[in-house]
Amino acid sequence: MASPQEPIACSLTPTLAEDQLLEWSELQGRATRIHAVVNGARMWLPVSLAPAIADLVRREAACCSFLEIGTETVGDSVVIDVTSTRPEAIPVIALLAGVEITVDTAAC
Repeated sequence: MASPQEPIACSLTPTLAEDQLLEWSELQGRATRIHAVVNGARMWLPVSLAPAIADLVRREAACCSFLEIGTETVGDSVVIDVTSTRPEAIPVIALLAGVEITVDTAAC
């Protein structure tokens, strides 16, 4: 889990960040479901994408340590949960998942 003092910032160069965001956008297009969850988003993708998902998740976790990213295989799907306990990370998560996420300020 990220420290509350850690900045909400990606450690990639702008070009690499753009390339990685394009990969997330491509996953959005392949997702069978995407929806908001508490503190983030959940994406359901075909299990055939598991190697590419594992690689992208590993790289995203390395450059954006303020995010918590988990994957799980459920039947013929890989489920990705992207969350953060920090409300200021929600716009980043919304961009990665391609879904609108509202912040419940009463829960923060």
